[in-house]
Amino acid sequence: MTTDLMLMTTDLEPQEQAVFNTEFTSVRKDKTVGFLLTLFLGGLGAHRYYLGETGLGIVYTLFFWTAIPALVAFIELFLIGRRIDRYNSEKAQAIVSKIKLMRNNSR
Repeated sequence: MTTDLMLMTTDLEPQEQAVFNTEFTSVRKDKTVGFLLTLFLGGLGAHRYYLGETGLGIVYTLFFWTAIPALVAFIELFLIGRRIDRYNSEKAQAIVSKIKLMRNNSR
């Protein structure tokens, strides 16, 4: 677990941390998968679909024949790691917020 995730979950009880770990494991994205999708299928928008950006994925798919999406995907090879980190961080924050809300509602 990264330092950011550890900081987010420090005030969770052990049972809540187990719930967090289960939920986060099911939604987190892997950098290697993102990189490979961008490298080999980036021109079709596969990396955008992977990150849940369906609208942009459709744009890439519709215009793949122009080779412009492939060029943009090549540039995105250098950015995909940070995008996946941001995606994972946003999902983790949402899960922690949901757990804390459930804790407050049960009191």
